[in-house]
Amino acid sequence: MRNLFSGLVAAFLVLTSIAMASAQGIAVTGVGPVNRSMGGAGTAAPLDAIGALHWNPASISYLEQDEVSFGMEGLLADIELSSTVGGSTHTTNGEAGVAVIPSVGWVDHLEGTPITIGMGVYGIGGFRNNMPMDASNPLLASGPVFADAEIMQIAPTISMQLGERWSVGIAPTITAARMMFDPLGPSAITPSATAGSGNRVHWGGGIQGGVFYASPNCWRAGFTVKSPQWFEEFRFFTSSGVVGFDLDYPLILSGGLGYYGWERWVFAADVRYFDYANTAGFKDLGWQSVFAGAIGAQYQLSELWKLRAGYNFNQNPIGSEDVFTNIASPLIQTHNIALGAGCLLTENVELNLAYVYLVNSEVSGPLPSPPFGGNDTMSHRINAHSLLLGVQIRY
Repeated sequence: MRNLFSGLVAAFLVLTSIAMASAQGIAVTGVGPVNRSMGGAGTAAPLDAIGALHWNPASISYLEQDEVSFGMEGLLADIELSSTVGGSTHTTNGEAGVAVIPSVGWVDHLEGTPITIGMGVYGIGGFRNNMPMDASNPLLASGPVFADAEIMQIAPTISMQLGERWSVGIAPTITAARMMFDPLGPSAITPSATAGSGNRVHWGGGIQGGVFYASPNCWRAGFTVKSPQWFEEFRFFTSSGVVGFDLDYPLILSGGLGYYGWERWVFAADVRYFDYANTAGFKDLGWQSVFAGAIGAQYQLSELWKLRAGYNFNQNPIGSEDVFTNIASPLIQTHNIALGAGCLLTENVELNLAYVYLVNSEVSGPLPSPPFGGNDTMSHRINAHSLLLGVQIRY
């Protein structure tokens, strides 16, 4: 019975192991070293092409120069899965390794027109979970569990400035995802010990639109609607046939304020809403829609150096009653703290660095009875470290 139960656990395990550890649920808190070092705040404070393209397509009109930006993030997550059965607690540590997340942004102001165009290509999700078999932990007694996923997005963008104070922008989005699971169980139809590596890149799409306002008294404001990313059915070839499941990326609403009134300073604050409760796949797992907030500040220390700091807070979409269904989901983070710096290498080239720490987060809940006792529980803990490096080239 315990081995059968462990197989069922593994089936549920992989469904929610497809997103970044440093994420607002499945959605990233930020993209690129500049935006990440600002805690992800960027809807009303366009500081680089990558962050502006991702959080508000209308804001690219207010970037000071044309630019190309490149970024690379290495994320190392420390994940623990514990069970308390019959009064004894057993904890298993994962060994996920470093996940690599790229980002590219390009913005060009069309000379003599109110139009700005751009293109963003960046990772918006991705996760590697690697739990060993652990005979002392009933949740992993039947064997190891591995999950690896990469979610990338392409966002061709156009923004139009309406007078001196307003701009509007729109971007169709094309999203690609590749997932591997061992054992395979994301359909949650039946427990399966089949490896789920027989799949291809799956495609989805949507659209995002935004508005940006620059007041005459140093305030900036922005609002963005990101539609769901509607994916085709995810299909896996297994020894028992084709297994498929539906999973989409949620609707996201973002509102932000920026303040440029203090010499050398930029302040930004964002509030976001994630509609998991009405998103295919997540609503079946009992996910709740949540709010998140981000604040960030940039200080021009000298002609060569900029310093940045940020903080991000997220509500947890997984309630204690749904912890078992989302047994190894790493998507429970609440607090992110970020630091960063920019160094002007030449007149038009800036090197950007960032560090992001996901503060240790934990979620606990009951194990089902039977086969476990009424007082048996499980918990999931995670913390993560990210290092980012990038270059802005202005022209």
